[in-house]
Amino acid sequence: MTITNRFDRAYFQERIETNRQLAEKSHNPIIRDLHLEYIRLYEHLLEAEVPA
Repeated sequence: MTITNRFDRAYFQERIETNRQLAEKSHNPIIRDLHLEYIRLYEHLLEAEVPA
C-alpha cells in the first residue's frame, strides 16, 4: 500500500473522472448538476495548484 499526499494532482484528476462518470449516469438533473459543479471545483483547484 502506498501512502501519498491525499490532495495531490492525481487525487483531483481521479475525482474529476469519477464525477464525470456519475454525472453521465445520473437521471436526476439536480444530482447531475452537483457532479458537474464538483468537476468545476476540482478543475479550478488544479489550475490554482502552486508547486511546492
